[in-house]
Amino acid sequence: MTEQEFISFMGPLAQADMAKSGVLASVTTAQAILESGHGSTELARNANNFFGMKCSLSGNTWPGSTWDGVSKYRKQTGEEDANGNAYTITADFRKYASAADSVADHSAYLLGAMNGSKQRYAGLKGEADPAKAIGIIKAGGYATDTKYVSKVLSIINKYNLTKYDQGSKEQEGKMEIKLIDAIMTKSPCYTGGRLIDVKGMYLHSIGCPCEKAQNIINNENQANAGAAVQAVVQANGEVWQGLPVYPETKKAMRNWHCGSGSKGSGNNTHIGVEMTEPATIKYTGGSSWVEVGDGSNTKAVVLANYKNAVAYFALRCKQFGLDPLKDGVIISHKEGHDRGYASNHGDPEHIWGKFGLTMNQFRRDVKTAMTGGTISVTGQPTVVETGSQKVNALNGTVMVIYEKSDGINIRTAPTFGDNVVKVVKKGAAYTVTGISADEKWYQIVDGGKKRYITAIPDYVSFKATQEQKESTAGTGYYRVRKTWADAASQIGAFKQKENAINLCKANSGYRVFDQNGKQVYPAAATTASVPYSVRVEVDDLRIRKGAGTTYDYWKEKNGQAKYTGKGVFTIVKEKEGAGATKWGLLKSYEKNADGWISLDYAKRV
Repeated sequence: MTEQEFISFMGPLAQADMAKSGVLASVTTAQAILESGHGSTELARNANNFFGMKCSLSGNTWPGSTWDGVSKYRKQTGEEDANGNAYTITADFRKYASAADSVADHSAYLLGAMNGSKQRYAGLKGEADPAKAIGIIKAGGYATDTKYVSKVLSIINKYNLTKYDQGSKEQEGKMEIKLIDAIMTKSPCYTGGRLIDVKGMYLHSIGCPCEKAQNIINNENQANAGAAVQAVVQANGEVWQGLPVYPETKKAMRNWHCGSGSKGSGNNTHIGVEMTEPATIKYTGGSSWVEVGDGSNTKAVVLANYKNAVAYFALRCKQFGLDPLKDGVIISHKEGHDRGYASNHGDPEHIWGKFGLTMNQFRRDVKTAMTGGTISVTGQPTVVETGSQKVNALNGTVMVIYEKSDGINIRTAPTFGDNVVKVVKKGAAYTVTGISADEKWYQIVDGGKKRYITAIPDYVSFKATQEQKESTAGTGYYRVRKTWADAASQIGAFKQKENAINLCKANSGYRVFDQNGKQVYPAAATTASVPYSVRVEVDDLRIRKGAGTTYDYWKEKNGQAKYTGKGVFTIVKEKEGAGATKWGLLKSYEKNADGWISLDYAKRV
């Protein structure tokens, strides 16, 4: 790391520690710089020890130590006596699992070390003056260097480290955001320490009803977490920083935010940013969602997140010298997938669509914010409230199966908006006369008028008339039946396969068939010819103990996930499982059948 990269790495760690320990972040960071040579020393590189903490220390029975008591690193070290005379000793130093553990143990020592019955560094906790804090540390016997205080103060002043002694708030043009440092020190992305050259930024939406960025950060700050992003935007103007960025060198810590596609992974080139989502929505399958609460809250949260994301992207684009209007610089997860560099997701467009928000508008607004301009977002829906989309003929009945007391909306048009005429509860049934072109709304008859109700299978159950079943034969519809021969069991027919699959998932024992009677979901069981070879072209393909993401993955001695790495591997067995189209058993794990990889990230050769 360069000097500035190390400061950007250590400063947030010290800031996070300060919130818990009360030890000034500026002092901690300066001590780390001085004692580890900006992270370049043998001890820092090989033992994650940035403060020269020996295994045996005077007053070493303090509480809260993060050292495991066993791991150590032996080396020679220079010392000074009380008169400033230099000498060398060989000593055992503490070896830590992470830099965060080193910082935490350092603070725990300063606050808990004793000199007889007295605290060795009494008065340090909560001391707001860096000069006084360093004086307390030196007076307690922390360092033998007679110029230690002046050296640490000089570093603080040189790099303006006092900025880490308070929360971070940055203003970009007329848009203000508050940066909350919440570095995920337990994340494999952080402990791995891999850096990327930043080419752009991905925008994501979390895909669950969650309005608190801290919840997302906490979920990803785990040793076995499968995702990690640089930042999470929430509606109140806060942006929580999960992983370090280094604008001075145009680098950032590599994060796991978009998976990979046929052409590679955006994880290797782009910063990942999540947005929280309203608590007043519910997902009904894939990227489909409905409102289950106050619609005004839904809209308010979405628009606030949009504006705050604009401000954050404007800040980082200026810092990294990125042009938001240049192709491929700012893209959504959906766009990343379409380009071949991300997994198959639809965010954030899946939630923006209702409010007329687009990525093209977002990129323009980021450009405007970078130059100090003001953005204005109204959130007008893209679908007109008159319900102008085409409605195709469909005959059957629909019954509400949603059990919660808030019920299901009946609308005047096949679209979201202010067009609700009433709310109905479980058991309400209607005659169906049509289905919208996007197959998300049933046209029903209610009080002699045409009305519309959701077609999402989690909320309603549809049954086609016999006439409808017969009329769809051989017309390109996907039919949902128990078997192809059992036409009487048919519960739906759709032009769009996805909608048929969603209905199938909601009804146990059913299958989806095309117009020729071929089962298309679930996939008919096939047996691949094994063994065969596959090529893996991603660095971080995990090896799991079973066929699915529900199984734990193998870990290295340091607790980090075990990866295949890039190369060619032999698959001896295939299985279906959660999280991938298909899983393959590696030959080297054949004996116990406990080494599986997702074949979505491997190409057969």
